[in-house]
Amino acid sequence: MTPALTASFVTLSGAGFAQPARVPFAERCRAAAAAGFTGIGLHADDYQSMRIEGMGDNDLRALLDSHSLALREVEFLNGWAHSADDSTAVDGTGVFRELGAAFTPHHVTTGEFGPDALDVRAAAARLRAVCAHVADLGLRVAVEAFPWSGLKDVATARAIVQASGAPNAGLMIDVWHFYNSRSTLADLQGLPPDQIVAVQLNDGRIVDDDFLTEARRGRMLPGEGELDLPGLLTGLHELGFRGPYCVEVNYPEFRELPVEEMADRAFTSATTALQTLPQDSG
Repeated sequence: MTPALTASFVTLSGAGFAQPARVPFAERCRAAAAAGFTGIGLHADDYQSMRIEGMGDNDLRALLDSHSLALREVEFLNGWAHSADDSTAVDGTGVFRELGAAFTPHHVTTGEFGPDALDVRAAAARLRAVCAHVADLGLRVAVEAFPWSGLKDVATARAIVQASGAPNAGLMIDVWHFYNSRSTLADLQGLPPDQIVAVQLNDGRIVDDDFLTEARRGRMLPGEGELDLPGLLTGLHELGFRGPYCVEVNYPEFRELPVEEMADRAFTSATTALQTLPQDSG
């Protein structure tokens, strides 16, 4: 049985990373459900824009319910790792508390975009403060490594998560970032599988520089690139990870497609990739 899939925000936004969505949320929900997704993602900026336009939480809940969708992933929380103290670390969590209270998503994705090196102990303390601030909402905090940032690879993200001691903290494993940060499955050995909060499925190519640009123009559909997606999925399965899985795909030709085709292609390619995993007995 293929695990339930979530369409991450940029997959159906019809716009580039850090750009306002071209496709309205209602159309994203309709297309995601029709394709077979059971969950959808939302960016905090998009949420706030919809509220300004007059859509309240009850309107959004009704829309999700009408398509039997759950809001599973919310993003993106950054700025905490270099904060001077716990108070400033949690400054950006307000909108995620609102989203958590209204929609009970599974996780908030977080990381750091800046290139400055991180002090693991200090970053862990700030992550602990962030996690404590949203723990009462049942919200997990998924820390994602970016190869151009101070949070440069899975090993660094793991060190910060484990040093934080926060029970609701864990890793976000994005296929493109995993390989382009030169991370390996050895970086995950011995990690309890519940410390992998979610996996974002995609594909692409290995690059040696200009990581940010390539990440925003070359995050391809599973199976379209050169990354060893089957190897990573199998390795995570052997570690005990069973989901959730999200699909995070965005490149210029893809984002120009009708939203129905974006959703269909994303769901089909991700499902095909996951079908290579061994079936659990019983």
